[in-house]
Amino acid sequence: MNAKTGQTAENPVDKVLRTGKVVGLANHTVLIAKNGRESQIADSAAPIHDKNGETIGVVLVFRDVTEEYLMREVLQKMQQLGKIGTLAGGIAHDFNNILSGIFGNIALAKRRAEANHPCLEYLDQAEISATRAKDLTGKLLTFAKGGVPIKDHVSLGELVKDVANFDLTGSNIKLIYKQNDDLWAADVDKGQIQQVFSNLVINASQAMPEGGHLYINLQNYEHSEPPNSEIKPGKYIKAIIRDEGFGIDQSTLTRIFDPYFSTKQTGRGLGLATVYSIINKHEGHIKVSSDLGQGTIFTLYLPATDIKLSVIRKDINEDITIKERSIKVLLMDDEGTIRTLTTEMLTRLGCTVESIADGRTAIKKYNQALQDGNPYDLAIMDLTIPGGMGGKDAITDILLIDPDAKVIVSSGYADDPVIAHHIEYGFKGAGTKPYTLEELRIAIENTLNSK
Repeated sequence: MNAKTGQTAENPVDKVLRTGKVVGLANHTVLIAKNGRESQIADSAAPIHDKNGETIGVVLVFRDVTEEYLMREVLQKMQQLGKIGTLAGGIAHDFNNILSGIFGNIALAKRRAEANHPCLEYLDQAEISATRAKDLTGKLLTFAKGGVPIKDHVSLGELVKDVANFDLTGSNIKLIYKQNDDLWAADVDKGQIQQVFSNLVINASQAMPEGGHLYINLQNYEHSEPPNSEIKPGKYIKAIIRDEGFGIDQSTLTRIFDPYFSTKQTGRGLGLATVYSIINKHEGHIKVSSDLGQGTIFTLYLPATDIKLSVIRKDINEDITIKERSIKVLLMDDEGTIRTLTTEMLTRLGCTVESIADGRTAIKKYNQALQDGNPYDLAIMDLTIPGGMGGKDAITDILLIDPDAKVIVSSGYADDPVIAHHIEYGFKGAGTKPYTLEELRIAIENTLNSK
């Protein structure tokens, strides 16, 4: 069979006997065995001549190139995915700039509204919806462009319950949730881990079309086995997700994390592959067990810290009390709308702000303020500026002027390695746009308290 057209291929022996010439149909033929197994083959046939030049036979050579064919197909798909990822990166950046305006206005509206005002409930819901929209921009990037985790201490219990309840809305599936009372904080990228649990909850829901129960259990787990075990020694949160669905047969079970493999007619085969990729990048571990008719169990191990979650929540709700005097901030962003909104947010947090549009101006302003004896306490700089100098380049000159400069790098590209490894580039803090008022406050507090 011809691999491109799907039509029955001409017998190469017949073609050689008819033409008397060498025939090669390399890589375009599928050989179907009696048991139905298909193999991609490179085949060639050559005539055997007698002493008079007459064709008296044919030499037929087959070479199994199935693995080569599959590898080439996967490579082509990955190249296509890379192009999509580049496009998605630009779209995500622009989309996050738009969301920055939405987040900023919501935050400012909430600050100005009186306590118990009826509009606060609607603003809270709008902020939740905007956060879900922000998470969507990272989904394709995570798989297509690598998605280096930007880790923080996260209350995993609250995150998992929110994700599960949202994804099960309108379904006939009941969530049964349990966790340790003293559950540790997860040391993870919040957006990526939301994606992990969302994919697993949706998969479980699809496996129970007639309804059922979804069990999620979060436990503290300390691993002390040798380094050659599946996970490194250390503290983890062990998450067990069990459904009552139709289960997975053993032959399929070995392939469920493969890219482009799906048992669903409309599936794209990226959901569980993305889950596996995210867990690996977090240096965690995921395993699955299942039997037909008995449901499926996913077990995840996510890095954790024994910092008390109650302390984290307390920090988030406190006002800034870093310094008695006003904090002087240099804000650099090429988007005028973002400069305006961020300036107002910073002012609400007790800062005095000077905003500019590019890195070269930022360097001059920073240097002049230092020479005048009225230096900036903090700078917030956009990572990249189209057609100009962004924070990535400007930080070098600023550190030459002031080695102790405290600079936060900001970007709509959540997957950029500079954001994930900002310390290595000279920044004291990092933030991904759009950010809420609380996220901005925490970034400022942490940066000013850094060494």
